[in-house]
Amino acid sequence: MQMTFCARRTATCDANGFTLIEIMVVLAIIGLITAAIGVAIYKKYRDAQIKVTQMQVQHLVADVSQYLIMKNRCPTAEDLLAEQYVTQSPRDAWGTAIVIKCPGDHEPDPADAISWGPDKKPDTADDIKSWVH
Repeated sequence: MQMTFCARRTATCDANGFTLIEIMVVLAIIGLITAAIGVAIYKKYRDAQIKVTQMQVQHLVADVSQYLIMKNRCPTAEDLLAEQYVTQSPRDAWGTAIVIKCPGDHEPDPADAISWGPDKKPDTADDIKSWVH
């Protein structure tokens, strides 16, 4: 540790803290690290939303299939809810209702289930469909 003797008070003798530039540099580095982590977490969150919705769509098709076997008719979402085949109205990770088309156009599933995906618009590239595996 080096000690200096100052006969009179000057800026160099009283500088015990950090300068504004040093604080700004540290804050900028913290901001960059936070932004990088935020982007990575958001991507993982969005991927998780897609995977959860894919599973919901597949489970909904299974519930519709079970309903068809038991009741011998195509159900609506309200039918599935009323008959307790599902515990809540089928909605995707973005809060949009999952569409049930019964009978389905795609084999081997008895029904088609479609989520409009993150953009919530029908017939776009991000739609999640039961027949695309």
